[in-house]
Amino acid sequence: MTQLVTMGTSSAQKCALLIDDHALFRAGLAMLLAQHPQLGELLEAGSVAEARRIERPDVALIILDVCMPGLNGLEGIALLRRQFPVASVLVLSGNDDFGWRTQAREKGADGFLSKAADADQIAAAIDALLSGKQSWSDADNAEGSAVAPALTARQVEVLCLLAEGRSNKAIARELGMAENTVRVHVSAILAALGVSSRTEAAVAARVRGIIR
Repeated sequence: MTQLVTMGTSSAQKCALLIDDHALFRAGLAMLLAQHPQLGELLEAGSVAEARRIERPDVALIILDVCMPGLNGLEGIALLRRQFPVASVLVLSGNDDFGWRTQAREKGADGFLSKAADADQIAAAIDALLSGKQSWSDADNAEGSAVAPALTARQVEVLCLLAEGRSNKAIARELGMAENTVRVHVSAILAALGVSSRTEAAVAARVRGIIR
């Protein structure tokens, strides 16, 4: 369900949109965002599809997670940019892999930040984006690709559903692809994670912070 939180009264303050499927995380981040002097209003959504029902062309900042039900955050960036043309996009993810940062940049995001970032780092990223700059933290010098494998956005979607115990057939139906295509993605995921079973893949993905 979409939520609206009014955080300030100044007309100079801007509207932000937070997209994450975990209500508890949204609530925690909303408390932090409420302290930011440039933000006066916060809209919340649990998915890209839910966010697209919001009619607010004045949204100046979008903060979104990657692994969510339906369309994932990376694949949703282009759609969100069309709907909120003046907004800067900050990808906030539990996976701090350099490959994911690269994908976020290629998809059109303006910044990337790990969910492990502290309040000062989040505030600094927001400051940069609201001033028309980009914020990639130390991404350009990152060597984190050894920590977590670089999976494509589509593979992340498959992995999220796989970790929920979905069968290939169920994943194919959910994502609108052929079952054989799902098998190819699953094989690639197992290889990238260096595991031999779906259960091991789910465990490895959570340990490495790729999914929660």
